[in-house]
Amino acid sequence: MDALIFLKSRTAFIRFFYETSAEGFVDVKRRIDNALPPFDNPPYSEDGEPAYLVEWLDADTGLEVLGLACISMLSDALKLYFNTLADRVIRFSFENKKAAFRGGFVPAYFEALGEILDTDWSDCPADRALIEQIVLARNRGQHGEDLTSFTVTHDKATLDKHPRPFFISDTEMSAATTEAGSLASLLMPTIKISAAGLEKAIGEVDLLAEWIDARLDRAYEWRKRQHNRPSS
Repeated sequence: MDALIFLKSRTAFIRFFYETSAEGFVDVKRRIDNALPPFDNPPYSEDGEPAYLVEWLDADTGLEVLGLACISMLSDALKLYFNTLADRVIRFSFENKKAAFRGGFVPAYFEALGEILDTDWSDCPADRALIEQIVLARNRGQHGEDLTSFTVTHDKATLDKHPRPFFISDTEMSAATTEAGSLASLLMPTIKISAAGLEKAIGEVDLLAEWIDARLDRAYEWRKRQHNRPSS
């Protein structure tokens, strides 16, 4: 089975899904910002708020929710890819899966594949820290925090491990740290999945899978060695 082909089919769909879905939200914001129909005739108001503020905020929230949905799809695609390598391509298992997965499935698979592919990952061009953050952002995004908002924030455990998280706006990064690697306050920064950030994350997943695929001959050699090991 060619796991790379199926993974890249999923990542291509995630790109398509985001771009197509985002068009409507972006268009609403653009039309409001430029007073274009149907937002060219604001109703009379004395409250001092910009016209169509609710509609603009809803469109902006739509983009935020869409980003979280797509990062969740990407995390699931990554997990399915790793599972497929284990179950159908390389065919390996964890001696104690519960213990191995205690720190998350990404570190567990990196450790296992490091041995199988005979690598310390130093020659892998993919950003492994970013790939792990895809899953961490997905996990946070699956659990709402406040009925009054769709906003999802990073937690302290994530920031302790990744002091300068990838999925965060430049503005909040500046406000969140007083100096490199230190938290400025207990107010956790928002998880921000921008179009560029999502594209970068998808690209890193594709790059990782391409790198692994090019080294599967090492996995087959590993499997031969396992098969030829004398039974105890």
